[in-house]
Amino acid sequence: MSTQLNAIQSAHTRHYFIDWLRVIAFATLIFYHIGMLYSQNWGFHFKSNYTSEHVEYFMLLFSPWRMLLIWFISGVALRFMLDKVSGYKLRTLFVLKRSIFILLPLLVGLWLVVPFQLYAEMHQQGVIDITYWQFYLAYLDTSNSIFVNYQSGVWPHVDVNHLWYLRSLWQFMLIVFIYSLVAKLSIFSSLLNTIKVNLSFSMLTGLLVIAMLLANNCLKGDAIREVSGFIFLFTGYLLAKNTYFWKSLNRYLWLLCASFTLLYVCIALAYQNELDLPNYVWTAIYNTQRVVGVLTMLTLAQRFLNFKAAYLNTLNSWVFPFYVLHQSVLIILCFVLQPFNLGLMVELFLIIVCTWGACAAITLVVMRIDIIRPLLGLKIKNNYSPALKKTGYVLGMLLTLPLAYQLAF
Repeated sequence: MSTQLNAIQSAHTRHYFIDWLRVIAFATLIFYHIGMLYSQNWGFHFKSNYTSEHVEYFMLLFSPWRMLLIWFISGVALRFMLDKVSGYKLRTLFVLKRSIFILLPLLVGLWLVVPFQLYAEMHQQGVIDITYWQFYLAYLDTSNSIFVNYQSGVWPHVDVNHLWYLRSLWQFMLIVFIYSLVAKLSIFSSLLNTIKVNLSFSMLTGLLVIAMLLANNCLKGDAIREVSGFIFLFTGYLLAKNTYFWKSLNRYLWLLCASFTLLYVCIALAYQNELDLPNYVWTAIYNTQRVVGVLTMLTLAQRFLNFKAAYLNTLNSWVFPFYVLHQSVLIILCFVLQPFNLGLMVELFLIIVCTWGACAAITLVVMRIDIIRPLLGLKIKNNYSPALKKTGYVLGMLLTLPLAYQLAF
C-alpha cells in the first residue's frame, strides 16, 4: 500500500457509508439539542425545569466532534457534486443553483422557523408576556424596541440560531468554488501535488490537531467554530476521492477506537474534577478528540455501513427539512409542556416522540406540494418545462439576493 496521500483515486466508487453517516450525524444532532434542554451548565435558548449536569457527561461523548463530522461529510459531498460539472460557466451555474438551494430554506428558517425559539427564550427570561401572534407582528419590525437586547443576527434580532450551519455552508461553498478554479492553474497544482507527495496519514492527523489548537488559542467566540468547520469541510473536499486515506482508516481502526475511548474518559473525568489537568493539557486533549472523533466515526461507518439500502435515498432527502425544523419544534414542545410539570421521564419521552413526529408530519406535507418543496431544501419532483424552471430559478434568486448580500458583506 502506498503511504502517501496522493495515491490512486477512485472517481467512480460510491461511498454509501457517507450517506449513512450523514443521516446518523444529523439524527445525533437532534438528540443532542434535546439534551441541551436538560443540561445544567451549557447555554441554550430554552431550558426544561429538569436540568442536570449528569446529561452533560454523556453529551461530552459527542460534543467535541459532532459538527466537525458534519462539515467533513459536507466537504465530501461538495467534491462529488462539483466534479460532476466542468468548465467555468457550468461551475458558476452550479454555484448559483446551489446557492438558491441553501439560502431559500435559510430564508424560510429566519422568518418562519427561528422566531419560535426567540419567543420561548424571551418568555422564559420574563422579557415578554404576550401571545405568539403579537410577538410575531413585533418580530417583523426590525426596529421594534422589545428586541433592544436581542440585536444580533442577519438583520436586527433576526438571527440564524441553529441554522448557522446553512449560512456558513454557503460561504464555505463560495470559497471552495474559487479554490477549484485557482487550483487548475499550473503553479498552484504543482505546489499542491508537492505537498501531497510528502503527507502521510499520521502527518495529516497531526496537522489537523495543530490546526484545531491554533484556532482555539488564536481565535475567540464563533470564529473558532467557523474556522474549525471550514478546515474540516476543506479537508473532506480534498480527501473525498483519495483511496489511500479511506484505506488508512481501516488500517488504523483499533488505534483510533482505543484513542477515542481513552480521550473521552480523560475529558469526562476532568469535567467532573476527578482528574486535575492544567488548562493547556485539557485544551490539547479536547482538540485532539475533535480530530480523533471524526476519524473514528468515519472508520466505523466505512467498516459497518458501506452498503446500499432501498430507503437510504429517502432518509437522506429528509435530513435537510428535519434539520431546519427540529430545534424550533423541540423548544416549543418543551415550552408548552413545562407548565404541566410532568416529570423528567414523561416530558423527555413526549419531546423525543413529538419532535420526530412533528418534523416527519411537516416534511410529508411539504413533499406532497411540489412548488414549496425547495422551501425546506427538497428537490422539485416533477419535470417542468425549461421556461418554468428558469422562472423558478429567477424567483428564487430574487428572494435570496438580499440575504446573500447580508451574508457576504
